[in-house]
Amino acid sequence: MTLLVRNEADIVQANLDYHLAQGVDHVIVTDHGSSDETPEMLRAYEERGTVTALRDEGEEHHQSMRVTRMARIALTQQRADWVIHNDADEFWWPLVGTLRDVFAAIPREYGQIEVQRRNFLPRPDRPEPFYSRLIYREPQSLNGIGRPLEPKVAHRPHPDVVVAPGNHWISGPDLRPAPAAELLEIFHYPMRSYEQFERKVVQVGIGYEKLEYRSPEVGRDQLKLLQVCRDDGLRKYYAGAIIEDTAIEQGIKDGSIVLDRRLETFMQGRSELAATRRRPDGPASRALIARTLRAALDADAAKRASEHAQAQLAVAEAQLAEARAENGALTRRLAATRTWRGSLVNLLGVMGGSSLVRRSPRLLRLWQRLSGSVAGRR
Repeated sequence: MTLLVRNEADIVQANLDYHLAQGVDHVIVTDHGSSDETPEMLRAYEERGTVTALRDEGEEHHQSMRVTRMARIALTQQRADWVIHNDADEFWWPLVGTLRDVFAAIPREYGQIEVQRRNFLPRPDRPEPFYSRLIYREPQSLNGIGRPLEPKVAHRPHPDVVVAPGNHWISGPDLRPAPAAELLEIFHYPMRSYEQFERKVVQVGIGYEKLEYRSPEVGRDQLKLLQVCRDDGLRKYYAGAIIEDTAIEQGIKDGSIVLDRRLETFMQGRSELAATRRRPDGPASRALIARTLRAALDADAAKRASEHAQAQLAVAEAQLAEARAENGALTRRLAATRTWRGSLVNLLGVMGGSSLVRRSPRLLRLWQRLSGSVAGRR
């Protein structure tokens, strides 16, 4: 797994503990100039050999460059089978088995997978772990324009992979995407406390602001929040996002809010689940995952076959239309030829009855040749 962090002391340990317990072998972390306890926390995992920590200074938010570099390290130094590109506030959740089970079940012909995120809703600050306090989420999280929240990507390592800003997609090699098959989702905790939220808005916003070359779409939402912060409106923005008890009760009734304690249950019992690779339900879980995934892959193959057949049908229809056009042109040429032949026959008939032709041997021979030629073309 790759992880880009900056002052994430409130969540980075939980993130590492969770994903290592789910079967991630190694985590490559880029610490982007943290000034809190994050470096010391990472050092403890480095000493255990489960984390490789890179230090990167500078305020610019070169996320794509930093994550792509970690993806190359995963290939060249760790010989990874799969690479998950993650943020500190995201927890990749397997709906069956472990993350190791899910990725092990994906056939070799598939090289990447996109996974949807679910936003957990902010609640009033209390002195307890975020996963025990933030237990309500949206059934389907949408972005600012009403579309599903951008997914995150995992892929098989490749020397030419470039990870896009936000870890939403990759470019470079032609790695065939696998259908998610509802086997994975991502729990997203972007607003855990006002202090954490304000820190992230300022850090990331200024980081995007300082990028020398940036397309208008990159960092757009973060820059808007930075402006809200500069206008002294961020605390009001945060307070307006907090879900109170009455809204939760109504949201659960109408289905707009879901109670989800899965991460809390896992984190509270993770010491019992640490040895996931040899757990007794491992083979059964992988068999179930393989069957579920196979159904999705078969559906994907059927869809591709249908698309191929439709493409072939479109080509055949285009060829048929072309043939019909050519046939129409030939028909018109044939009609014109018949009209011309009829005119020629009439002319030869007039010539044959002419006394001038009968008296001139040369004209008579010419008339005979033309008449014979027209007769031969019947």
